Amino acid sequence: MSYRPNESNAQIYAEGAWLQGAIVTGVLYGVVIVLAAMCWRSLWPRAQPRGTGYKKNRFLLCYVAFLFVVGTIYVAFNAQITQMGFIDNRLYPGGPSAYEEATSSAPLNTAFVVSDWCADLLMIWRCTVVYKDSGIYYVIVGLGSLLYLGTLITGTLWLVIVSTPAQSESGWMSFSLLFPYLCFSLAINIFISLLTVIRLLYHRHRISKVLGLGHGAIYASFASIIIESAAIYSTCSLLYLIPYTLNSPVSYAFMQILGEAQIIAPLLIIYRIAVGKAWTNRSTTLMDDNSIPLGQPSSLPKPPPPATPLNVEISFHQEITRDESIRAPKSSYPMKFTEDYAHEADVFSKAV
Repeated sequence: MSYRPNESNAQIYAEGAWLQGAIVTGVLYGVVIVLAAMCWRSLWPRAQPRGTGYKKNRFLLCYVAFLFVVGTIYVAFNAQITQMGFIDNRLYPGGPSAYEEATSSAPLNTAFVVSDWCADLLMIWRCTVVYKDSGIYYVIVGLGSLLYLGTLITGTLWLVIVSTPAQSESGWMSFSLLFPYLCFSLAINIFISLLTVIRLLYHRHRISKVLGLGHGAIYASFASIIIESAAIYSTCSLLYLIPYTLNSPVSYAFMQILGEAQIIAPLLIIYRIAVGKAWTNRSTTLMDDNSIPLGQPSSLPKPPPPATPLNVEISFHQEITRDESIRAPKSSYPMKFTEDYAHEADVFSKAV
């Protein structure tokens, strides 16, 4: 006896993608909680008025709190719409997957777009920090601003259109509405990520050439490149957009995962900033108190020449003084100087 529902394989596969995506999203929300707590713990002492750069740390503290609230709203309403599709409206024509695809949730959509805006803004800021000392700094700022303006416009239009009753009934996953917005967002992710990775690899090569391979790995390790470039965010965007353009049900899972991934990536960057491991404006020149400016090897201070070895020759000989005022102290034990003692002293001096 089979308890399989009377549905096609494609329909069951789509429902499984929706449900598994919701489960993984809940797991990623746990990661968001841990990262937010770590960021708060590291930023709170630095955000005090007496601390250095406390204004920036206060802003980052508020930014982390805002991301946490947005992530909480997203996972809460994502769980609600999953429950509505699989339990409350189980007999909807086409099954839970059809219900979820045709249902629009304004808080869920708003949380998704706002978190995407926050992630894009932080990525552009980090890219400008990495290119601060380069000749194309203003070009990077201009391109990043144009791309961010594009995602603001398309994201706002998408939110307004899908919030209307007519579009809500036709489905918030409409390809014609969501695709332009996702293209702008993905363009920012990939473009900014590639620029950041290229710059970090350039600095790694530059530092390794001057100070050695070990120092290059410290300043631009694989982990720092992955985190600073927000490669997690870009990878999840690709994993969502490629199946989405192919009309594959796998996109249903990655769409839900992307909502939390675009919060995790900024939190990782902020945590590195809070603990002092992130790339800063000073990292490009290495001009802190315990380092030297980068330059050609000839500009580095040369080590002093090795000192010549010091050879000391010690000889023992008998010294006779004529000054009667200098007399050896009398010993309380009388000792008789014989020819045997003189012979032993002569042998000792030759041995030395």
